[in-house]
Amino acid sequence: MTRFRVFILACAFSMLLSPVALAAIPEDFSCRGVYLGTAEAEMLKVFGEPMFDKDKNVYGQKVKYYEYKDDITVGVSGGKVVDFLIKNEKYEARDGIRYGATAYYIRKVFGEKERTMLDGTVYYIYDNPANGRERLLIESADDEGTLKSMRITSLPLTDEEADEFAIEDWETDELGDALFAEKEIDTSALPEDKPAVLKGPNK
Repeated sequence: MTRFRVFILACAFSMLLSPVALAAIPEDFSCRGVYLGTAEAEMLKVFGEPMFDKDKNVYGQKVKYYEYKDDITVGVSGGKVVDFLIKNEKYEARDGIRYGATAYYIRKVFGEKERTMLDGTVYYIYDNPANGRERLLIESADDEGTLKSMRITSLPLTDEEADEFAIEDWETDELGDALFAEKEIDTSALPEDKPAVLKGPNK
């Protein structure tokens, strides 16, 4: 075996052993240990009393945003956390990702992604592998691609997504109603002049 082949095999083996992060993980879709979907009361225990709150309509969904003095905003809808907006320059995500992180390091930690323009702002957008509706948006500077802010959200990002989510929710609700209807007890054959009495196997 030539020295060149030995060198190639050694490089390939070392790459297999290298702990390289290839994609976002569920942990990335949380802030201070609070995950998307966490109950509002639990979030308030962790984050404490906000400076103020305000209601906002996001693609037809009413969201209450709690504003905190350290440039972190938490959005709640239906009693659960649906949105984090993080502009705190000292906040650190996994592996030391924070304000000013380079485009190279962002991709090294979360995986390779092309930058996406959304409402006039450039982002790296990562999906939660455990829940496709949850996204991590990393705002990057246009010139160097360095991290400016982070958003962790389960809200739709476009009108098209809002329509898709609405259809999915409608179909899920329809399926749930259908399954519930199948489990209803048919009492039509019982005598109408006597109240229906349902008995279990031990009665």
